[in-house]
Amino acid sequence: MALKTKSIYEPRSPDDGVRILVTRFYPRGVKKDRFDRWDRRLSPSRELVESYKAGRTAWRQFRISFLKEMNSLESSSALEELRALSRGGDVTLLCYEKEGERCHRQLVREIVVKKKRADAPERRRIRFYSRKKSGRKASK
Repeated sequence: MALKTKSIYEPRSPDDGVRILVTRFYPRGVKKDRFDRWDRRLSPSRELVESYKAGRTAWRQFRISFLKEMNSLESSSALEELRALSRGGDVTLLCYEKEGERCHRQLVREIVVKKKRADAPERRRIRFYSRKKSGRKASK
């Protein structure tokens, strides 16, 4: 069960699993057969996207603002749905940014992966100790 990210313009591969488009706006020239679902709730607001694209918002501030937006009730429920879906099989998050460029889809993936780790039962380390014979050394 993997949660991956890709550009919507990259070809579909067998290990993609469920392909989810996580953009606010529909990408130009993309046919609907390139993805299985479109979830706008996992995308930044119009204002944040426009500010970042125009260069008025740096990546660091974009990241902080986007993570705050993901705390909304609507986005939180979308994240829970994504977590549940990714537990059952492979999921690929899609956006129009090229792979390797900074993009909110990596932030969405990061949120889900961190939450999965936090929800996972803690692994306990079991230590085995050898039994020492009890007894005292004989005194001379």
